[in-house]
Amino acid sequence: MITLRMKKLDRFCLFIVIVISVTCGYLIVSYVNKQKRLISQEKNLISEKLKKLDLAETNLENLKKLLDDTKKELKVINDQIPETAKIGTFLGEIDSLMKKRKELLINIEPLAPVIEDHYKRIPIRMEFKGSFENTYKILHDLETMNRLLVMEKIKILKSNVDKHCKVDLTTSVFEIN
Repeated sequence: MITLRMKKLDRFCLFIVIVISVTCGYLIVSYVNKQKRLISQEKNLISEKLKKLDLAETNLENLKKLLDDTKKELKVINDQIPETAKIGTFLGEIDSLMKKRKELLINIEPLAPVIEDHYKRIPIRMEFKGSFENTYKILHDLETMNRLLVMEKIKILKSNVDKHCKVDLTTSVFEIN
């Protein structure tokens, strides 16, 4: 009888050991799986944040490029309409254009400035003489120079004696008020 009790007690103890072992194993496996899920979620969060960071860096680069392009455009505009008229520089450019195109600059005179709302318009009257082809090139050079010019009046007379054109031109340069 004692042996029978001992066998039952041994079986009961063995059963308890197995139940405890299975329960501990289950709890350990559950904990490990939970940790794996947490690690996976953190990896996904980090991955999403890295994607957003890459997108933000790309957007920042695009914005920097756009800012640089805007600065270049603004510089071009500032060169076309400077804060001061820089008449001396402009007259020097006109003189070098006349020499380059082999035109004879007869007269150049700045006229009285006209003040508008946001800018000042300074008319300049020029008289020059040369061949029709070079006259055309001078007018083209004036239209395409990096300074904003508006040609207001132009009178071209042809001379019968030396087949040259005499040009009387009034153009305006601008400065910001």
